[in-house]
Amino acid sequence: MLAHKGMKEGEVAAEVIAGEPAALDYQAVPAAVFTDPEIGTVGLTEAEAEEEGFEPVVGQMPMRASGRALTLEETDGFVRVVADEPSGFLLGAQVVAPEASELIGELGLAIEMGATLEDVGATIHTHPTLSEAVMEAAENATGKAIHTLNR
Repeated sequence: MLAHKGMKEGEVAAEVIAGEPAALDYQAVPAAVFTDPEIGTVGLTEAEAEEEGFEPVVGQMPMRASGRALTLEETDGFVRVVADEPSGFLLGAQVVAPEASELIGELGLAIEMGATLEDVGATIHTHPTLSEAVMEAAENATGKAIHTLNR
């Protein structure tokens, strides 16, 4: 049911048939549900991270604290990131927000690239945008959020 996953699997299969080295990281495959608000997920949830032996830390940014969500009058939802606390590596994310299907791509890239909470939090995001909630959720997990109460 994920056309983008199937397309990537086809590309990897073609590369393997052609004798090229190829692999697919299923950890970084995003999914989206086109509801109102939209839902986007990638990687592990907090419970899944625990089951896999990680020490998860979670950061969250409610959309009601997002300047852009306020201007759109669409403040339902949140951005949540899940990381391994000792290393800071991003393991997963869940987004319930306007344009979650767009926002989840940034988080998939972060997982694919091995980004840490510090990497995501230190990335300058345009203001005012919905994507600032990604940065703020990462900062919340490290106790450095400025628009929400830190964990």
